[in-house]
Amino acid sequence: MDVTLLVNTSAGEGDHTRGGLRRLLEAAGHRVALGRRKGKGLRRALENPGDLVVAAGGDGTVGRVMKALAGRAVPLAILPLGTANNIATSLGVRGSPEELVARWPDAGRRRVEVGTVRGPWGETRFIESVGLGLLARMMSPSVDHGIQDVEDARARLDRLVRTLPLTRWRLELDGEDLSGDYLLVEAMNVRCAGPNLCVPRADPADGRLEIVAAGEEDRPALRALGTGAAALGSVLLPRAGRRLTMWCKRKELHVDHTYGKDLRAPRGPMRVDVELSGLAVEVLV
Repeated sequence: MDVTLLVNTSAGEGDHTRGGLRRLLEAAGHRVALGRRKGKGLRRALENPGDLVVAAGGDGTVGRVMKALAGRAVPLAILPLGTANNIATSLGVRGSPEELVARWPDAGRRRVEVGTVRGPWGETRFIESVGLGLLARMMSPSVDHGIQDVEDARARLDRLVRTLPLTRWRLELDGEDLSGDYLLVEAMNVRCAGPNLCVPRADPADGRLEIVAAGEEDRPALRALGTGAAALGSVLLPRAGRRLTMWCKRKELHVDHTYGKDLRAPRGPMRVDVELSGLAVEVLV
C-alpha cells in the first residue's frame, strides 16, 4: 500500500523515530511518505494520502489527524505511542507498532464519528469528549504542568475531587433541562477521556453522545476513579443524547485536550452546543 506516515516522536516513553517507523512499514511491503502532523504540513500531507494514513503518537496526534481526515474515503491506522491513548483504547487498538502493522492485512474497520462544538469563537471538532468542571480544571496550566503519566494524572484528579467546589450550570440535552450543581459534566464520544476515565457503553458510531454528570453525592465515586479502581460508567450512570447545550465560562470548558481559554472565546458567559457532525473516519481495528 501507499502509506502516509504522521509521527509524534516525543509521545509517551518509547523510542519510536520517524526513520524507525518508516523502516518498519517498508519492511512490511508498504511505500511510505512521511508527513507533518500539524497545521499546513498536515493539510499538505492529506492532499494525496495514498491508500492508508498512519497516525503514530498520543491522543493529541491521533485526534488531530482524525479531525483532518473526517469525511474522506481513506482509512486510518493508529500506532498508539502516548501516555493515556484514550482513542486507541476505546477502539480496542492495542499492541506494539510491530504487532499492529503485522495485523493490518486482516484488520477490520470501525467507524468513528467526529463531534463539533459551536460557541462564540466559531466551530471546533472533537474526538474524545467535551466537558465542564473537573477535567477542564485538570487541563488548566496550573494543574496540567508537569503531569508525568496516567498514575500522576489520577493522583491530581483525586486531589481536585476533594477540593473542587460545585458549580451551577444551565444544561439542556435534546431540549430537556438538566441544570444543576455539578463537579463534572462530560459529553463523551469515545469510551475514554482524561486519565483513562472510561464509559463502557459509549459507541462512536451510534450517532449519540454519552453524557456523564457528577454532583456532590458523587465525590466518593469520583475518588474511586482517581485510584483506577472503577470505570466512569460503573459509578456514574451516563445518559445518551444527540445535542448537549451548555451555558458556561471559557475557563470551565475543555474540548478534547484544549483548555477553554485557548479557544479564543470571550470572557463572559457563553452558550456552547455539542453534537456529532455527521462526518466520520474509518479506523483499522
